[in-house]
Amino acid sequence: MKRLITIISYISLCALCIQSHAQFSVNNPQGYIKLTDQQYNLDALILLNGIDGNTTIDYTGSESIEWRYTIGGENFNSSQKEIIPETDMLYSIYVDGVAKYHIYTIDYTQYLSQLNSIEVIEGKNQCSQISLNIEASIPEIKYLDRTNATRTLAREFTLSYDNALWQDSAWTTVTTDTTLIINSSLLTPNSSFSIPAPYKSTTFRFYGDKWAEQLNIASDTIMTNYTAIAVKCYPRGTVVEREYKNEKDRSSDTDIKGSGPLVVEFESRANPLDIIYYEWFISNVETPNNYQRYNDTDLRYTFEKTGEYKVKLIVTSNTCEYTDSLNVRVTESYIEAPNAFTPNGDGINDEWRVAYKSIERYQCIIQNRWGRTVFKSTDPGKGWDGTIGGRPAAEGTYYYVIVAYGTDKFPETHRKAGQQTKYKLSGDINLFR
Repeated sequence: MKRLITIISYISLCALCIQSHAQFSVNNPQGYIKLTDQQYNLDALILLNGIDGNTTIDYTGSESIEWRYTIGGENFNSSQKEIIPETDMLYSIYVDGVAKYHIYTIDYTQYLSQLNSIEVIEGKNQCSQISLNIEASIPEIKYLDRTNATRTLAREFTLSYDNALWQDSAWTTVTTDTTLIINSSLLTPNSSFSIPAPYKSTTFRFYGDKWAEQLNIASDTIMTNYTAIAVKCYPRGTVVEREYKNEKDRSSDTDIKGSGPLVVEFESRANPLDIIYYEWFISNVETPNNYQRYNDTDLRYTFEKTGEYKVKLIVTSNTCEYTDSLNVRVTESYIEAPNAFTPNGDGINDEWRVAYKSIERYQCIIQNRWGRTVFKSTDPGKGWDGTIGGRPAAEGTYYYVIVAYGTDKFPETHRKAGQQTKYKLSGDINLFR
């Protein structure tokens, strides 16, 4: 199983119990986080796992300083190097009468979230998008920056679920972790957001928040099971190669085409659903309304006649449907006979074989100069090995007669237009050893 992170947020933090920064340090036995990123416009935004008599912030420099802060509209100051912080307090540290550092402290235990439930809502676009409704109480956390401007602390929660994704020509189960940034615009009793409809049944897990986890404060996890309905497929057709090397256009790496009768194995390659139905429709492009229909998951089909074909696959669940199609071409017929071969066992031209493609019926007779039949076959893939009754035939001239029928019809320009293509071949065969 792979893991996919769809949204990642990097924030500088520290979760040690004693940590120096600039000219002050924080001490809290229960732990804390010190946020120092410029986005907060503070020297430190400190999240404390509770505040008690052992919680202190110490100025570590040698200068004389003054702490200044405001409580209930009344200004306070202190020249002590160490203070016991209050929650929701902006502290300014003055050095030689100049404000040098600005620190805001928050007792995070006063703002813990409560996650109640998560529910899947399937709307009119449920085959492509679903909505998740989350019932939760997430208190808003506000703080003051160095300019006394009020800001809101973003809180991170995680939505995690397994999904099936098409990767490297196969469906792969991937765990998707989406980080959701909760701020003032999302602090509602019932928050909904949309995600792409999963391609496999899964369990949605919503948990966090990140700051509580960093402080080792237990946080809630809410879950709901979901039965997937979205469908998708990536149909593929593979030409079944015949063993005979003298058949031309036996297969193609890029197209579904070849010599007829063309045997193709079709794979639906649909996403893994509990319930899924398959409909294959095969028709000649010239007569699209005259089709053959099958309900197999995968299908093996023989295209008997030359032409262009469309293979359409519809996959459905009880609710959703997806359609894709493939093009197939059976090439025109062709046959040609050689006039010589050398059955001497050197592996080169040891058999007399016709070159052919898209031949439906075939009959070949080879005779010697006295009219004796030395070889006959109804399979164009098989050739004469230059023996008669298991013994090597004499060098010399032999004669062949071939009657074959192609999988196509004579073209419009031919006097037999519309009739099945017929070949009559005859000639000499020179056998050399």
